[in-house]
Amino acid sequence: MEERYVEVTVTVTPETTEAFADFLFAEGALGLVIEDPSDSGPGTLIRASFLGSSPIDPILQRLTAYQRALAALDLAGAEGRIEIREIPTTDWAQSWKEHFKPLVVGKRLIIAPPWESGPFPEDRLVIWIDPGMSFGTGHHATTRIYFEALEAFLEDWTGLRESMVLDVGTGTGILAIGAAVFGAERVVAIDTDPEVCEAARRNLSLNNVTDRIELLNGGVETLGPDMWFDLALANLDSKGLCLLFEPLVMFLHATGRLVASGILAEDERVVTAAARASGLRVTGRRSDGEWICLDLTRRT
Repeated sequence: MEERYVEVTVTVTPETTEAFADFLFAEGALGLVIEDPSDSGPGTLIRASFLGSSPIDPILQRLTAYQRALAALDLAGAEGRIEIREIPTTDWAQSWKEHFKPLVVGKRLIIAPPWESGPFPEDRLVIWIDPGMSFGTGHHATTRIYFEALEAFLEDWTGLRESMVLDVGTGTGILAIGAAVFGAERVVAIDTDPEVCEAARRNLSLNNVTDRIELLNGGVETLGPDMWFDLALANLDSKGLCLLFEPLVMFLHATGRLVASGILAEDERVVTAAARASGLRVTGRRSDGEWICLDLTRRT
């Protein structure tokens, strides 16, 4: 039997869009697309994709309860319409093509799918992303604030050696590609899912950066003993980050930085404590709604 996906669509307002997007990602959405009111009629539509094996009924119950909680805070339109539909795997990519539109990120980027021809502003660098079955189109807050950190780091890079960047859990390869586009001389991208790595490899080719990005299927253990990084990117959930800090710190240069994202505000203290226990210290913090991004360096 062909594997199927479930698309949950909820109608929201501009004021509640980020809150609902965060909620759906926290519930396990593989990815989501946000359609502005001008495209979808009254209200903003959020389309979230879940594996067909996901417990959809409990997710819908929690989503309804979340709507009521926001409505109780006098957020107008929080109790918008919820719809679900099953999507065969063969139709999933076509669904993304219908809804994945170019996205302006940071000061210099546009993230666009390969089926969009532009034209794009001349002062913007274009990253082409075909999501396939992977997470990472730039629409989620964790990815957006990551690009801000990545852009700032490589703009300020004054090292005498070539800059080395590690992307842990690369997904579509979007952050690794961003590092190469911003000027990193060498990038290593790792992911434990072989199908995700294939999707990332296609995106590397789309952006002509295969010569600067080494893609590895596996976790931190796949890194060689001679690999040292000036910047490591880890966009994972809080639990995954806490387990990653100790093994990852060994691959950072003495002056290297780790940018950790995917942290809900309620988990920040736990993640910060785990980082400190692993020999890291917090040197910066960014936030977007409920999501936190931490800049970390090795303690000296």
